[in-house]
Order: sequence, then structure tokens, then C-alpha cells
Amino acid sequence: MEEEKKQKPTIPIRLNILFVIVFLFFATIILRLAYVQLVEGEQYRHELEKFSIRELPIPAPRGRILDKNGVVLVSNKPVYTVQYVEEQGQDIDEEKVADRLAQILVPDDSKIGTDKELLKKTIELRSTLPVGFKREETNALKEKIIPMLTRLPDVNQVAGMKDFDLVKTAMYAGLRVRSPFTEKERTDVVKKLNAYSEANGSDITYDDVNDWEIFKQAFKANLPMKLTLDKEDREDLIKEVQAQLRQLPTPAQLNGKSDMDLLRLASLFDLDITLPLTDEQRLHQWHKLSLLQEMRSPQLASYIPRRVKVNITQEEMFQIEERRTELPGISVELEAVRQIMPDPDGTGFATHILGYINAIPPQSLKEYMAQGYNAIDRVGITGLEAYYERYLRGKDGIMDVHVNKNSESVEKTMRQPAQPGNDLVLALDWRFQSRVEAILKEEVEKYKKLPSTPKEYNKTHVLVMNPNTGEILAMASYPDYDLNLYYDRKKFNENYSSLILPNELNDFIYTPYPPASTYKPLSLMISLQEGLTNPSETIYDSGGYYVGTAYKRNWRAGGHGKVNARRALQVSNNTYMYIMADRLLKKSSPWQNQFRILDYYNAQFGLGVKTGIDLPGEKKGWENPYLNYGNLADAFIGQYDLFTPMQIGQYVSTIANGGYRIRPHLVKEIRRGTTDPKEPGQTLSVIEPEVLNRVTIDPKHLQVVKEGMRMVTQPGGTASRDFVGLPFNVAAKSGTAQTGRKAENALLVGFAPYENPQLVFVVVAPNSLRDGTSSSAATGPVSRRLLEAYNELNPGVLTAPPVQTPAQSAK
Repeated sequence: MEEEKKQKPTIPIRLNILFVIVFLFFATIILRLAYVQLVEGEQYRHELEKFSIRELPIPAPRGRILDKNGVVLVSNKPVYTVQYVEEQGQDIDEEKVADRLAQILVPDDSKIGTDKELLKKTIELRSTLPVGFKREETNALKEKIIPMLTRLPDVNQVAGMKDFDLVKTAMYAGLRVRSPFTEKERTDVVKKLNAYSEANGSDITYDDVNDWEIFKQAFKANLPMKLTLDKEDREDLIKEVQAQLRQLPTPAQLNGKSDMDLLRLASLFDLDITLPLTDEQRLHQWHKLSLLQEMRSPQLASYIPRRVKVNITQEEMFQIEERRTELPGISVELEAVRQIMPDPDGTGFATHILGYINAIPPQSLKEYMAQGYNAIDRVGITGLEAYYERYLRGKDGIMDVHVNKNSESVEKTMRQPAQPGNDLVLALDWRFQSRVEAILKEEVEKYKKLPSTPKEYNKTHVLVMNPNTGEILAMASYPDYDLNLYYDRKKFNENYSSLILPNELNDFIYTPYPPASTYKPLSLMISLQEGLTNPSETIYDSGGYYVGTAYKRNWRAGGHGKVNARRALQVSNNTYMYIMADRLLKKSSPWQNQFRILDYYNAQFGLGVKTGIDLPGEKKGWENPYLNYGNLADAFIGQYDLFTPMQIGQYVSTIANGGYRIRPHLVKEIRRGTTDPKEPGQTLSVIEPEVLNRVTIDPKHLQVVKEGMRMVTQPGGTASRDFVGLPFNVAAKSGTAQTGRKAENALLVGFAPYENPQLVFVVVAPNSLRDGTSSSAATGPVSRRLLEAYNELNPGVLTAPPVQTPAQSAK
């Protein structure tokens, strides 16, 4: 009994101990929570805010582009832009919104693709089509799908397939495969595909086509081919094919599928289909999908507004505002787009100078975002807009957007206003640029009407620059187009194929032409500098000359008789140049090394090298790879290497200013951007003349060439009729370039005034000559009229007494 009494108190003691332990445990938790809340709460709150606040960029106004007198050539104009963003708490049916928007907004493009393409686009955007087949149409679609399903292998057979059969099965099952070829296998298949295409009368080539498309086309053409998958790619592809086969229905299961399900299968198997839609319905579906694609832009976070359509009409804006309740997430905002000053005659202005802006190209998106751009930003694509992008681009403002865990905006607060980009001031006077464009248009259209004009002739280029400073005074091609078309999608689509595409390339810096006889001044300088002749030596031209075993003819049958250095330029004598080339070839051995001398002098004058013009994508011209004995003679008459009009302009400028190669430039100043268009901003930098090099030609030889070019415009010269009666003297050189086609190119280059050159001009008229027509017929009237226009707008400049120029002061 006593033992039992002693054991009873142990239970309450143990309970008390347990209670104390539990109490201490909960007390520790409460104290820890209190510590986190009271002591570390502020820190965690800031951490939470860091993940709940996003920075929304506020686009900055882009800098303007002005002419030398401050006339605004490119500015920003406000337009209505449709934007889409999914706000907090909204569950938006984006497809329904896009469909309603498509009923309001006018389509940009009336062209539509095939039903097959429409279906693929619909599936790609996870959308649907309002189609309903008749029973017989549904059955017909099933009949197309069943053979594709039955052709597929059993899942258990996939692992044992050869590489070719595995890739073929993946193609059947609608899967894409990473490159299934080695480089050698790809080259072999491309050769076979190109040969097959040519044999079937097609001009399609496959050199630049992606590997998967090459495989598909080769398989369709039933061409034999080899391909090899590495082990890892093969294992991954086996898993993908097996998974796809398991998801596909059996033929018997098609009966339970909807029409849209059947259409998805048809698209998967790349089948041709016809949708039960009217043309109007097709256009509406394409329009809806284009809007939906913009609304679902994958590069942007959901809290960032997406541009759905830019530059809508006021009527469209009113309709959207009236139906706002039916269009959740949609708003209409004012946004700035570029506006190019219209030319007085209503045509395009400075098309290949100013350039345009557009959305960041997909291939450049990572590069731009690394520089602080946003995926929705617009950047310069061509012209000055692209070259001076970092100056024209302003500094975006910042709006703090509080978002929830679903990245949906809750609150917006402006943190930093946007700062406008810098302004560019050009060296050109818009009046002269406009006059040159008008002259070019009139003369080209007049020349096209002549019976002797080749039907291939359709364009001419004019470049005018200051040889002493490198400033571009005018640069025009005809035909051209209005850059404002890039900011009106509907008009752009209407004009793209007929007007924009054929004239979009900037031939001044991209397209090389044979310089023809305009190269002869350099040939003469090389001859004099290398000691091949002297200014007073006379050769007798009887009509041609043997260079090696090849007899090369002068352009004038019977020749020019006695010819010296200056007269060789005046009458554009070929034979003189052939003799000089032959002497150079015989000067040292091996003769092939003499082509290096040509390259050496070419580069000094800016030929075959980049000029440094402030435009993007400049090309170096085309260097002829052939080194035959007679090729040097061809080079001496300008029928060997090819050069761009800008290179030819720099070359002529170097002659005109006494031997200084100066970098050509369009921009004269960069000014700080301003919000007041009437107040010019602070000048940040001035583009001074930049001498790239001084040529090694003796100045007395340069003078001989200048005198010969002066004689070209005097009686007996090849351009003697073009400049008669002008109140200043002109030096020039004409050229007729053989192209190997029916039509030949005409060129005319020169400078004025002869005594103190202030202006250099280059006129290139591709495919403008035939049957011995003089080159000045296609280029002379343009050259004369542009000189007259410049003299009218700048009285005294071409007629003033000689003064020291920047190039001369560098001496």
C-alpha cells in the first residue's frame, strides 16, 4: 500500500514538465514571430515591394532632323494608337476582343493567304475559326486524315528506326527537328534540290533555306539523301515521336472529333484544305489574327501595354471609345510617330538620306535590350535614323507600376519624365535637295520618251558634295518614294511591291557600278606618277592597240590621231590608256604584281574602300578577282573593278581639292533636344572636315588632270555642249560603261568652278545608252540644271574669286 502511495505523484509531475516544454516551444515561436514582425518587418516589406513594383518605360520624343537653315525635315506628330494591357482582376477573352476590334479597325492589307496558311496561323495563336462543315465535307476531311494516321508506325517500332526513317516519321507526325544534316550531307542535298528545281523550270534555290525545309522539300521531290543524328538528338527525337504518336487519335476515334479538331489534324499533317468561308469572312479572320498576334506579343510582360495598331483614324477612335465596355484591356493613346516634311510637288523627299524607324528586328532584339531598350521600342532601320540612333533616341521616362503576383498592374506612379533625343542639323539646304529631285524627275521622264532610250532604263542617281569639307549637298535617286508610307501601314502595303521594294536599296552606298571613262583621270595620274609617260609625250592612235595578244579598240573607229596626256582626257581616248597599261605591265616582273599598284592608288582616292559616309551598311564596291594580262588595260579605261556612286564622289572630290581624301558627311551639327520646337537646343558637337589621307600623287600631275578635265567641257571635249554659257567654268569627265547587257550605263562627273572648286557632282544613269549614244545625252541636262539651281540658290559661291578652303589650309 505504501509503494502505491509513493507512485501516484509522478503523473502530475510529468504533465507539468510536458506543459512547460510545450509552453516554452510556443513562447519561442511567438517571440520569433514578434521579432520578425517588429524588428525585421521593414526589411521584408522592402523585399516584397522589390518584387511587386515594375518599371514601365515612358517613351521619349525622338530628336528632330533639320536642314542647314533650321528647317525641320523630320519631326514627331501625335497619332492615335490602340494599346492592350490586362489590368488587375480582369479575365479577358482576348480572341473575342480581337474579333470585335477587327469589326472596327480597317485592315491594313487587303491581301490574304491561302486557307492552309490561315489555319496554321489560327493554331499558332491558339485561336479558333467559325467554321461548320456539312456532313459530306466532314467525311471528306476525315478521308484525307485517315491515310496519314494509318501511315504512322506503332509506338513500339520507333526506337528501332534508322535515322532517316525516324526523321521522316517526325515530319509526318507534325514535329520539327533540329538540323538532321552534317555540313557535307546538307551541301549534297542542296545541290540535288537546286538541280531538281532548275530541271523543273523553277528559279527557286535552296542555299539559304533552313535545314528542316530542305529536308521536307527533298522528301517531297523523292530525292535520295543521307542524314546522321547524334546520340543525344536521336534519343530526344525518339521520345518526342513516341509522345506525339500516343496523343494522335486512331482512325476510329475521328468520329468523336469536332470540325476544329479535324482541322488541327489536317494542319498537323500539312494537308491542303478549303474552309467554308466567304472572301469577306476570310479577310476578317486574317485581320482578327493580326490584331490577336499583337495583343499576345510573347516578348513583353503582361503589365506592359502592347501596341495593337498605330495611327488609327479619328472615326475609329470614336468607335472604340463608344464600345469600351465590350473591349476590356483596350485603350486609345496619343503616341508620336515620325513625320517627314512633304516635298512641294507631293513626292518623296530625301528618301535615301533620312531613313525610317520601325520595331526592333527580331534578330537584333537581344542586342538592343542589352543597351537598355525595351521590346516595344522603335529604332532607326535605314539612313540617318539608323546611323545616329544613339543620338536621336531620347531618355525614356519611368513610371512605377505596382503589380500583383500575376504581374497585373495595381497602381501607377510617375517617377521620372522622359527627355527628348538630340536634334541633327544637316549640311544640305532642303531647297537645293528638292530642286535636284525635281530636275531628276523631269529629265528622267523626258529621256525615257526618246526613241533611242533602252526600255531597260528606269533610274538615275545624283550626288552633289563640297570637295573641301566633305559635306553632302544633295543626294537623290529617281524614282524614289515618300518615307511617310512607313508610318501608314495601309498605304505602305498598297505601294510596297510596285514603288517601295524596287527603290528601297540605297544605291549610293550599296550598289557598285563600273566607273568607265570617269576612271581615266586616275589612270593618267598613275601613269605620270609611275614615270610611264610625261604630259608632253604624244602617242598616235590609229584606232586600237595590242595588249599582249589581244587587240583592244578605241571607242572611235579610226582613232584620234595624235594624243597627249591632256587630250587623252578631253576626247576620252582608250588607246592612250591601253599603252600606259601595257607599259606598267612591262615595268617589272612578274606582271601580276602591277595590279597591286592599281589597288594602292585606288585606296588613296577612296575607290574600293569605305568612304566613311555617315550612313549604315556602306559597301566597299566589287574587286575583280581576275588577273589576266589584258585586265589591267580594261582597268585603265574603267571596265574592271566596280565602285559605288559615293566612292566616285569622294574620288572626284580628292582631285578637285588638290589631293586630300575627305570623309563625306551629311550631318553638320548635333544639338540638344528641346521640347520647344521654335527654340534651337544647345550645340553639342560640330562635324568638322576630316582628312582621311593625302594622296602621294605629285601636285603637278594632279594639275595636268584637272586641266584635261577642263578641256572635256571645251570645244572638242566629250561634254562640250553641256555647260556652254554658264557664268563659271566647269571641269568634267564623261563615261560609258559596258555592262555585258543590251543597254550601257552613262556617267558624268565634274566640279565647279574650275579655278576654285566648291561643288562636285556625280550623275549615274544605269542602262540608259544603246547604239553608240553619247553618255552626256542621259547625264548632261541633269548636270547642267543642278549647277544652275545651286548657283541660283547660292549666288556668288560658284562665281566668287578663289579663297583658301579647309582642305587647302590643311596643307
